[in-house]
Amino acid sequence: MMNLNWLSLQLLALTLWAVIAQATLQDKLTVRAFSNPHFADVLNDNQLRRLASTAHKESSWLDIKKGELLSPVLVPRQIGSPGYRATQDLIVTTLGQLGYAISWDNFTTPTPMGDVKMSNIIATKNPSAAKRLVLAAHYESKIVPGGDFVGATDSAVPVAMILDIAKGLAGLIDKQTDSDISLQMVFFDGEEAFEQWTSTDSIYGARHLAEFWEHNPDPATVAALSGATEHRPELERVELMVLMDLIGAPDNMFAALQIPTADIFTQLSKLEKRLQSAEYIDRLYMNTAMPPGATGIEDDHLPFIERNIPVLHLISVPFPKVWHKLSDNAEALDATVIADMSLIMRSFVASYLRLHV
Repeated sequence: MMNLNWLSLQLLALTLWAVIAQATLQDKLTVRAFSNPHFADVLNDNQLRRLASTAHKESSWLDIKKGELLSPVLVPRQIGSPGYRATQDLIVTTLGQLGYAISWDNFTTPTPMGDVKMSNIIATKNPSAAKRLVLAAHYESKIVPGGDFVGATDSAVPVAMILDIAKGLAGLIDKQTDSDISLQMVFFDGEEAFEQWTSTDSIYGARHLAEFWEHNPDPATVAALSGATEHRPELERVELMVLMDLIGAPDNMFAALQIPTADIFTQLSKLEKRLQSAEYIDRLYMNTAMPPGATGIEDDHLPFIERNIPVLHLISVPFPKVWHKLSDNAEALDATVIADMSLIMRSFVASYLRLHV
């Protein structure tokens, strides 16, 4: 016969476990209040039309063969290579000329190939602002045996798209001087594994920056707030991170991969439907049929979500057919997809930041 005291203790233990488990889950799902959680309808039809018209006029920037923002990065970009250095120069020059404060997160880290020097690049507009909308992508390309791997979708196009957003919206962003949220762009180094993907052989730059930002402000923030005696860690300023990867292939589709940003994904889907119904984009790319969080993909967002930073992870699901193949080069890209995604992301940033279009 079961002892009632023992049973009571068991029930109490189970109850406490359930409470703790629920609290742990809630802690994992807790996100910061978004400045503009219902951004899909912020811009009226005329404003979307103006954005679409401007993007069309500036579409040559992302031309696959000669675009000033895309063509230069459609080269092998293995760490330390000439293409890698040229990509760094393009990022820093383009954003520096647009008035972004540039910070370098330089570090040396052990890898299966020995100690390797790496550099994350951070560009911040109005670094004195209290909050950040972060656009992120990795800029180096993988070492692939048998040839020079370009990584056109992985991630030359995302890098070029971020530069396109900054340049295309520059005039509108410059006019918005009173906002408490600024645009910050992060270009991660060392996303790719040197040998086989593990927790230690991957996302080197993201792991380093997340740890640094957990305890320290970005140098650009310190410079902008030079009169302050104390500085908050930079992560406390990050309201939302949008990580882009594997973009530009004909079969691109995206899903709500993170539950805390599922509503943001829904709003993005509504925004692209407005663009598609007005015939500004060719088709829809956001797959709302897949349940939020139905699949998990390891990428540069991991160290940030572990620190409770909301991340909208825009990576093609399924992966492009050319993923990690030497054929992931300019020939694998679809100009229509690139133009569509450029307009979608310009519209997203303009809507979320409430730019005066």
